[in-house]
Amino acid sequence: MTLTELEVLASEKLANNDEESRADFLRLLNAGLLITVIDNLSGSQRELEDVACRSYCHNNGFLKILLVDKRPKYSIRLHIWPQHSFQECDVHNHPWDMSGLVLNGSYEWPIYSFGQTQEKRKCVDMYECRYLEDYSGHSFHKQGKVLLKQVDTLSFQRGDIFQLPQRRYHSVRKENAEHAESIVITGDSEVLSADIITNREMSCNSVLNNTPLDSSFLKEKLVSFIGRR
Repeated sequence: MTLTELEVLASEKLANNDEESRADFLRLLNAGLLITVIDNLSGSQRELEDVACRSYCHNNGFLKILLVDKRPKYSIRLHIWPQHSFQECDVHNHPWDMSGLVLNGSYEWPIYSFGQTQEKRKCVDMYECRYLEDYSGHSFHKQGKVLLKQVDTLSFQRGDIFQLPQRRYHSVRKENAEHAESIVITGDSEVLSADIITNREMSCNSVLNNTPLDSSFLKEKLVSFIGRR
């Protein structure tokens, strides 16, 4: 199956784009369809270049490979985390609900809430991340300080399906040296922004464009992924 054929199938299967339809499509992908698509992709220079130009290394330290990008309606993406122990640098939410399936490895989500406080030394900065309409870049805008509190930890391993509502705040933590990958499907985008909570000093009020992947680098990562499946 080519990427074009995958997009046609996804548009049919995700017409409602709710949790149930996304979970059903994830199971279909995991039953062999995804490997066929990626195998064909790795052998097609044209499709490699198309995917590479919209994929990038995320600020939070993982590789985001956008196989199909039909946002604001939906997207299908492969997430690849570093093999070493890993903690995303920023707590965040998303402009969409999303569903995913862990393809390899294991990791966990620290889940957070936040509120106001007078104890300035314990506060962290909140930023609004505003996306460009074509999602090719973003800008940060400082919103103030909040008190961040971890309220839960969710653990996932190979074969698990997860659902994440857009207003839930989380990060990703991996305390092992295993390869970890997930396939993720996003829901309808209701807004063009998300929140970022971080101790990092962020460059504000200017557009930061995504840096596309090199197609040969992408091919190397895809071939390695197929080898682990």
